Amino acid sequence: MKRKVRISKLISLLLRHKPELGNLHPDEKGFIPVKDLIQAVKMIMGEYVTENEIIEIISKDTERFELKDSLVRARYGHSFPIEIGESLRPEEVPEVLYHGTTREALSSILKEGLRPMKRQYVHLSLTVDRALQVARRKKGPHLILRIRARELAKRGYSIYRPSELTFLADEVPPDYIDGYDTV
Repeated sequence: MKRKVRISKLISLLLRHKPELGNLHPDEKGFIPVKDLIQAVKMIMGEYVTENEIIEIISKDTERFELKDSLVRARYGHSFPIEIGESLRPEEVPEVLYHGTTREALSSILKEGLRPMKRQYVHLSLTVDRALQVARRKKGPHLILRIRARELAKRGYSIYRPSELTFLADEVPPDYIDGYDTV
């Protein structure tokens, strides 16, 4: 695996799931000082990692990471609670959003809807391609669910937009799943 990919995966692990591995202490919104992240990555990698390498990785991946002053956080995907913030509520929710999953999970989803599982929110994608990228992180065969997102929001369900291609929902009841496509 390429060095930058390894570093990026470690940063995601620390910011989304296991900050304690690097002795990190995120604030209520998930932010930590960049300098603390740099120290944690250097300590865990056990090899020389420059501050510039780490800054470059988090600066270039604005879909996953957010830099604010001297703080950094993962935009979404947390398995520990953070305050997502009202500022991430979009003014307009698209008519349809997509969710990538596996055929194995389909019957449960159609009965119970989409739940965050081990994450804080259900991830929805703006495009089919993005949903497919997400689905491929799990063993296939894969499906893309169509979610009536605007209707979901109009019925009072919270939807957030932490990045250009990703939306988050507390849950998606089965009534708002408008079919699926096998990919």
